[in-house]
Amino acid sequence: MKCYKLVIVAIVCSSVSTVEAVTVTQFAAAPALNVWGESLLVGTSTISIEDLTGLGGDLENNQPAPIGAALLTTGFDNSYRAEVAIGTAYDASTLMNTGLLGYSYYKETVAGGNTSAAPTLKLGVFAAAGNTGDNFGQLIYEPNWNQPGGGSQNPPADAWQNVAIDSSTGDGVTTTGGWWWSGGLGEPSGVGGPPIRSLGEWAALFDAADSVGFATAQIVGVSVGVGTFNQGQVGYFDNVSIAIPGGTSVTYDFEPIPEPSTFVLCGLGLALITVNRRRRRG
Repeated sequence: MKCYKLVIVAIVCSSVSTVEAVTVTQFAAAPALNVWGESLLVGTSTISIEDLTGLGGDLENNQPAPIGAALLTTGFDNSYRAEVAIGTAYDASTLMNTGLLGYSYYKETVAGGNTSAAPTLKLGVFAAAGNTGDNFGQLIYEPNWNQPGGGSQNPPADAWQNVAIDSSTGDGVTTTGGWWWSGGLGEPSGVGGPPIRSLGEWAALFDAADSVGFATAQIVGVSVGVGTFNQGQVGYFDNVSIAIPGGTSVTYDFEPIPEPSTFVLCGLGLALITVNRRRRRG
């Protein structure tokens, strides 16, 4: 595994990167535009980015993007919660009608923990020109409402789950599949449950309720978290992706800060490259 680490670090040190892949090594004290940060942390809950090397099982062996992942935990109290978020500025109608979203999550079995909970994905929708006091809300994608059995089903535990979501995910059924709404933009809150709708269906409803407000609405934040009444959670997530066909495309890979020794070795590698080049010139 040590050799594998060196390969990853060498890539970072050689500045081989693209705008489509962003590596996140730590969370800021609070979210900001294009910056992941702590959004909610209540009670003994924790937020971190962990190295999965040596942990074994599916957690390490099938992780979507080695060598690390983000970790959210909650204690045994219904008020405890943990959430991280990033500030964004996507056109809401465009993303909800044509966008592609995704993330990977891993729910660890915890004795006495809520078996139906797992890391959720949220989109914050803000309509600056909408009705005052009713121009913000969150769309929440919860794994338990998106299982093959329909309704609310416990998500699989102790195995990585890779989620892909498009504008039609959940179309036609309001009791399962897709997103529930926290309330706002002319639509009431689902209070953690139905109606569950696709992004495209929510966009149509928001537009019908307030077309002027929704015309300029933005997705102002993307977050991943474990909410209230989800006791005893140990949940990992990685590879949060947001893509708009023909436009912006980005994937966030959560990785631990490399060990100091790897920085030294990376520096030695660069030094050897420099020496070799000088010898060739001589």
